[in-house]
Amino acid sequence: MTAAGPHRALAALSRCCSRSSSSLPLVRAAPATLSAWSSQSQRRSFSEGISFRHPEEHEMVRDLARRFVDDFLMPLEPTLLEREANGEKLRLTPEENVKLKETCKELGLWGLDLPEEFDGVDLPNTALVLLDEELGRTIVPFTFPPDSPNLHMMMSACNEEQRERYMLPYSRGETVSAIGISEPGAGADPRRMTMKAVKEGDSWVLNGTKIWITRGDLMDHIIVMAQADPGDGSDGGITAFFVDSGTPGMTVSRDIKMIGGQLTFEVAFEDCRIPAKNLMGEIGKGFAPMQTRLTRRRLEMAAWSIGMARRAVELLVEQANQRVLFGSKLADKQAIQWWVADLSTKIHATRMMALNCAWKQDQGMDVKTEASMLKFYATEMATDAIDKSMQAWGAMGMTKDMPLHILSTEIRTMRIYDGPSEVHRMVVGRSLLKGYW
Repeated sequence: MTAAGPHRALAALSRCCSRSSSSLPLVRAAPATLSAWSSQSQRRSFSEGISFRHPEEHEMVRDLARRFVDDFLMPLEPTLLEREANGEKLRLTPEENVKLKETCKELGLWGLDLPEEFDGVDLPNTALVLLDEELGRTIVPFTFPPDSPNLHMMMSACNEEQRERYMLPYSRGETVSAIGISEPGAGADPRRMTMKAVKEGDSWVLNGTKIWITRGDLMDHIIVMAQADPGDGSDGGITAFFVDSGTPGMTVSRDIKMIGGQLTFEVAFEDCRIPAKNLMGEIGKGFAPMQTRLTRRRLEMAAWSIGMARRAVELLVEQANQRVLFGSKLADKQAIQWWVADLSTKIHATRMMALNCAWKQDQGMDVKTEASMLKFYATEMATDAIDKSMQAWGAMGMTKDMPLHILSTEIRTMRIYDGPSEVHRMVVGRSLLKGYW
């Protein structure tokens, strides 16, 4: 990251802190001078050994993210809980979404991992983990725009024309991007993918079905993975394609109601013809950008899990200090004390794992094994934290008046999405047994 990135975020923070009418609490003003993060200084700091101190600019941006969550997202929770309790989707209204995005732009919380050449802040993964942890504390379904995983996939594989047509509008918040990887018979094992893309002249013809698509009803385009047949006898294989909404032959065939008020979609492709220029990357090499996306998502999910576990433990501590049972507070019971101690230790350990994986990713290292470790450990850790918090709250923890049931259903889906825990354990085990890690 160059010096301009943190300066831009700090400038936004400074503006935010100077507004007298802001609902955000006053935080320390940005220093007049910041040390530049040149590649030379990065190499020097890495060679000097491990540091557990985050750069000051990253700490300040995290502080800004924390205040954004507390002041703009947390107040929306009662409304969202009521919607979900009434059988509605756990979604922000378009008006709420627009207002939050405008606030993000005003505060500089936009394009945080977008390269500076595209007017982004260009934060490293180690900083993004800190920000995503803060977002994980709330049940409000909102991420700092644009959503990182698809952005990283586009950055790694788009050509110049596709950057102008797809990536840049997406990075500016002008379009909604979806991803289609899973199929009814192929989820965690992409080798079973059966969707076909056959080259015909200057077009590709797609046939197949994708499932578990988020934002399927809102998307402007979808990135789909398919088994490509170039039609000239050359090798094919898993390949990525852009398909615009409204393309003949592509239909959102059904909506699938998920637990916790969530919603996904099935998208069908029947003789769906797209221009050859919609090929993303190279034929047969779609797995690499897909893996880039998945690694970013797994880091994101791990950080969310840490935030969710923090929220659960905070609620557990609140209840333990106020509830009296058999003549003493829950906080005086050894079982509760051990819960808090064990959970807090696991949260700390998970955060260290996440930062280690993020740092390696920033250095261009292969983190497939670490990302898999992190995915199942973080989501299962958060599951335990949320469950114990619900247990401490008793019957109240079962109600829809509290956010715990949303955290519980959300973390349950996260143990499946982007690879179930069992598959990630298999990946880790195979890597270790074959000496790959």
